[in-house]
Amino acid sequence: MSRETTNQAAALPLDSEAGIAARTAQLFDEQRQTIIRHADRLFFWLMLCQWVFALGIAIWLSPHTWEGTTSEIHPHIWLALGLGALITSLPVALTRLQPGHVVTRHVVAVGQMMMSALLIHLTGGRIETHFHVFGSLAILAFYRDWRVLVWASLVVYADHLLRGFFWPESVYGVLSAPVWRSLEHGGWVLFEVAFLLISIGKSVDEMHAVAERQARLESLNLTIERRVAERTADLTRENQERRQAEESLRQSQSQLAQAQQMARMGSWQWDLVSNQTTWSEETRRLYGRRTEDSGRSMEDCLTDRIHPHDLERVRSIMADALRTGRPFTCVHRIVLPDKTERVLEGRGEVRLDASGKPVAMFGVVQDITDARRAEEALRRSEEQLRQSQKMDAVGRLAGGIAHDFNNVLTVIGGYCSLSLPLAGEGHPLRKSIEEIQRAADRASSLTSQLLAFSRKQVLQPRVLNLNDVVHNMEKMLRRLIGEHIELHTSFESALANTKADPGQIEQVILNLVVNARDAMPQGGRLSIATKNIFIEGSLGSGDRVVKPGRYVLLSVSDNGVGMSEETKAHLFEPFFTTKGVGKGTGLGLATTHGIVCQSGGEIQVRSEPKSGATFDIYLPVTDEAVAPPVSEDSLIPDGKESVLVVEDDPALRGLACTLLRQRGYQVRESADALDALRLLGKDWAFDLVVSDVVMPRMNGKDLCDQIKRRAPKTRVLLMSGYTDDALVQNGVLTNELAFLEKPFSPGQFARKVREVLDAPNSRPTSPRKREMTAA
Repeated sequence: MSRETTNQAAALPLDSEAGIAARTAQLFDEQRQTIIRHADRLFFWLMLCQWVFALGIAIWLSPHTWEGTTSEIHPHIWLALGLGALITSLPVALTRLQPGHVVTRHVVAVGQMMMSALLIHLTGGRIETHFHVFGSLAILAFYRDWRVLVWASLVVYADHLLRGFFWPESVYGVLSAPVWRSLEHGGWVLFEVAFLLISIGKSVDEMHAVAERQARLESLNLTIERRVAERTADLTRENQERRQAEESLRQSQSQLAQAQQMARMGSWQWDLVSNQTTWSEETRRLYGRRTEDSGRSMEDCLTDRIHPHDLERVRSIMADALRTGRPFTCVHRIVLPDKTERVLEGRGEVRLDASGKPVAMFGVVQDITDARRAEEALRRSEEQLRQSQKMDAVGRLAGGIAHDFNNVLTVIGGYCSLSLPLAGEGHPLRKSIEEIQRAADRASSLTSQLLAFSRKQVLQPRVLNLNDVVHNMEKMLRRLIGEHIELHTSFESALANTKADPGQIEQVILNLVVNARDAMPQGGRLSIATKNIFIEGSLGSGDRVVKPGRYVLLSVSDNGVGMSEETKAHLFEPFFTTKGVGKGTGLGLATTHGIVCQSGGEIQVRSEPKSGATFDIYLPVTDEAVAPPVSEDSLIPDGKESVLVVEDDPALRGLACTLLRQRGYQVRESADALDALRLLGKDWAFDLVVSDVVMPRMNGKDLCDQIKRRAPKTRVLLMSGYTDDALVQNGVLTNELAFLEKPFSPGQFARKVREVLDAPNSRPTSPRKREMTAA
């Protein structure tokens, strides 16, 4: 089928004569192409079989030739093998590679006629094999192409004429033959071809007539479909107008409410006289009924479907409706044959006769299971939202308090450390100073817990192995839990590494061990185990879901009193505790949860009352290696470099400057970041800038970025007591920033300053102005 015919048929409308003609031509081409392809497949097998047949004739008729007492294979066999393969190969290949192509059928016609000539030759011109020519022409007529027959006839005549002249015994079986013999054979071929051409013409006409009838049927079908569509649109419009009229009529009638209730619901009716029920298809589906169940009594319908706990209530509601004649609404559960429970809402009314006696009850029923579930899910979501908002508010409050509180604690602790050397042993104030120091340390610990549960603590993670962490704490934990509790540890030998703040992980383990100890007042067994684990799918539910991946698992288990579901629901809330007054702050597990989540992990709890509890902590695996431990010199280092202290708290700024001057540094101070930039913009050059993170107008991180652009050789040490979003992401400090967490001791401060100044590639620069006076 030509592309032009296809495009023409697609472009013209089928309901016009031109469109029908184009579609007829398209269908005719498709049918003829199908016939030609079938004929190609037929000749593929026919020519292969003919070649084999030619070999058989050659072998059967003259397999050997004798010369004296010696026999040889007759050349006819090689002729049948070689020439037959040559004649067959090209037509057979084209029927496979180019089926339906015009060249293919003409090559097939030539090959078929030449194969007929070969067979005639192999039989010595026997008259029987001449009939092969007529059979081949008849089969070639399958192509319905008169050009193929004409071409084949010419090949036959040319073969008989040439071979009859030069080699008559291979055609006619005689040593010599007159020319009229070829004309005789040509006449018979022409006689057959004439009838075949007539047959082809009639067949083509019939094909064209069939194609035209099909095109006209398609045109008629298209016309009918269009008329049906038009009539459907008219009926739809008429139905819509009729429904609008009926709706207007129903609005003026008293049954409007009943019709609205029954819309999009299953309906039912109970005939009180015959005690038979009738349901709609939707009602049968809701109750899991079969069609043959219709007509059963109402009591049977209630007994085998209504949930046993709701059955008496439903009976009571329907009895009241029959007694009073008032409509009713009833929400109840049903149990389907597959034991599935659904929640349905039914509405019904009682129909009275002229005397006021109930004669029927009818109503609607609707499945509200999904709506109930949605309401429950919405309630849980609202509860989670309120809880999240409460936690966020507490976290904001804790962060704000901790920021100012850590500044105060740093000042208290710092001046206590400076005062202790001045108050020697036996000094009346030494004990008081030590008590102040201990109180500051306890307050610092409480502040750390507040920041941890609110996830505003600055973590400084490093690669660690949980086996090493637990092993280093084991002696301390045994002293902590006492002799009445057995401590068992189980370590996986090839435990993977993770990345977390070591001090905070120790705090997590300590909190869980203390809780386990308090859950076993009469003694028991405490187990700590580590394990590599790979999670393929999400693990857990609610807010604590462990995503797929590789984790190291830290499990802390006890066989204590266990927990109820209600206790587990509030377990990680701040200030929630089941211990007595004065026995717990309620921050331990909240702190644990905050540290684990801030470290990129998750915590899950498994517990039942009187069955103990297991806390599973999942921390993501890292392929980094554990860094070797760094020994810390106990001596507080000195220095001579120039340092700028930027801190908005005057007391803390004064303490930092005092500590630095005592160690030999040249110090200037600034109350905020903008004032520090003005100093840096003058003729000053500093080796180090020590800055608070949370300050008005500009925070410490932005100041650090400005210093990197203006004075790239100047080092920056940031200090803060809680997470600032500009400083860290998710509370975890990046490796590019030097950071000191508040509160800090004088020794920690001096060592950190020295560490930053002595870091690789550090090239201290002398200040261009040395007239640095104490502020």
